[in-house]
Amino acid sequence: MNEYDIGAAFRAIEDELIASMIRNMERHRAEETAAGYAWSMWQAEQLRALARYRQENRRRFSGEFSRLNREMGALIRQARNTGNMREEIRILQAIRNGYKFLGRNRPPATDAMAAEFFRLNDRKLEALIQATAHDMERAETAILRMAEDEYRKAIFNAQAYANTGAGTYEKAVDMATKDMLSRGLNCVTYANGARHTLADYADMAIRTASKRAYLQGEGEKRREWGISTVIMAKRGNPCPKCLPFVGKVLIDDVWSGGKLSDGPYPLMSAAVAAGLYHPRCRDSHTTYFPGLSVEDDVWTQEELEDIGKSAKLDARQQYARRQWAKFTRLAMYSMDGEDRKKYQLKAHEWEKAEKYVSDQIDLGQVFKRGGGETKRQAKEFYQSLRDEEYDDINQLLRQAYGRVKFKPSGGRRSYFKRGDGAIYLARNAGRDTVAHELFHEIDWTYGITDNGMLREEISRDYRRLRRMSGRKSIQDMLYSKYPDMFVESMEGFVVKPEYRGISDIIHGMTQGQVNLGYRHSVEYWKKPGSLQRETWAQYGRMYYSGNEKVLKVLKDLFPETTNRFEHIIKVVAE
Repeated sequence: MNEYDIGAAFRAIEDELIASMIRNMERHRAEETAAGYAWSMWQAEQLRALARYRQENRRRFSGEFSRLNREMGALIRQARNTGNMREEIRILQAIRNGYKFLGRNRPPATDAMAAEFFRLNDRKLEALIQATAHDMERAETAILRMAEDEYRKAIFNAQAYANTGAGTYEKAVDMATKDMLSRGLNCVTYANGARHTLADYADMAIRTASKRAYLQGEGEKRREWGISTVIMAKRGNPCPKCLPFVGKVLIDDVWSGGKLSDGPYPLMSAAVAAGLYHPRCRDSHTTYFPGLSVEDDVWTQEELEDIGKSAKLDARQQYARRQWAKFTRLAMYSMDGEDRKKYQLKAHEWEKAEKYVSDQIDLGQVFKRGGGETKRQAKEFYQSLRDEEYDDINQLLRQAYGRVKFKPSGGRRSYFKRGDGAIYLARNAGRDTVAHELFHEIDWTYGITDNGMLREEISRDYRRLRRMSGRKSIQDMLYSKYPDMFVESMEGFVVKPEYRGISDIIHGMTQGQVNLGYRHSVEYWKKPGSLQRETWAQYGRMYYSGNEKVLKVLKDLFPETTNRFEHIIKVVAE
């Protein structure tokens, strides 16, 4: 379960509370007599139903709330571990690039101080988990109480609306529940007076707590290696509160145990007090390695204007989503047929409005990259991510897309250049090629194959492939086992284009001895780590493409590499 699942689970609970209320209204209709509706009898029946509704909700959801609160605690702890692991990867990568650390060789007194630092961090983490759970328990109690209050108000308001000319029973009930359906069960009030639903609050709470736990995990690893300087990542759309700090170097005295004497930089605690890392903040920092990292806190006028435009588009998108959710609820739970049709039309209009704004945001991202044909290729790829089935793959590709620049390669080959963090695209490069090169960037950013990941799994899968072949050649075994994978060409039988990733991996495993039509040069495979890097990127290409037949063959041939790839994707995406 991840942050998205937590929000969806609380949203499902809110939907069920409303749906159960409306079902009771439909089940126990007011009896129509010659003198009108018998509202007194109906109200008495509904009040009895309300008592059952209250008891059933507390019995039904108390266990679910407890389970979700435990899941949130587990997610927060996991975020700390993930931050710790990713920071170690970055530090090892910096060492590989020549950075010299002072850590790991400290005197015993320093080790004792470090141990106390980690014990303090353990207490901080548990306090964060307890505070989050306590706040969620209060919000969970509030939604049950609010659902009961809204039900009670609807019971008495339905007669009032009927007396003012609502006409039918359905119309009267719709008018009585309209306000509640329009806003949802917004049972949580923030300090600024804004009201939010339980699902929205849970989403904010778990994201904020997980972010802080993740930063704590990163900070612990920096402390272990004796470095406390960090740099705020410069991204395209920082929020106004964080903008003054984006691109700047800070001394992390909050999570990494830094001190003012660690350098001529401001303290992280001062930045946090000024608004950095507010709830739902999407900004982040990474370790600043003097001599390797580059400070970039200068914004051009054009960049500032782009940030302003992006902020306005983001606000419009959020408003459109709220309106769509509002009219979707009204359409789903209104009892009168005419009301349902009216709200369905409104929901459809706001859905189109949200899509239009989303397209504008996507185009704004694309137009910052490349030019001419390269711009078109990047645009088509980015828009294709809407149809990506694998959430983790989608997330990693979007993040990598935001980090790179696209440039024309000037030749027939596309490639990712580590030195300048750019992807060079050939004119014929398709969307799957863009995904392939982005996975090379992901590999470089997280130091995945450089740290030996996939090496053992690829080796074991190759030995397994040879055993599968028996006395046959690998080509003959594959053709007999997977004939639909091949087409006949002038060179003999080669794999179809969608299987090109499998062809390239096998070509690398066999050091060029098995040629199924798609391959790198034999000289390329002699470079250390080339097989692991290409296997990772080819897996990324195939999972992005999502062809079930290809993925089935991939899993049949390379089960251990597949399991390891999926595990790494899950860990890195969390």
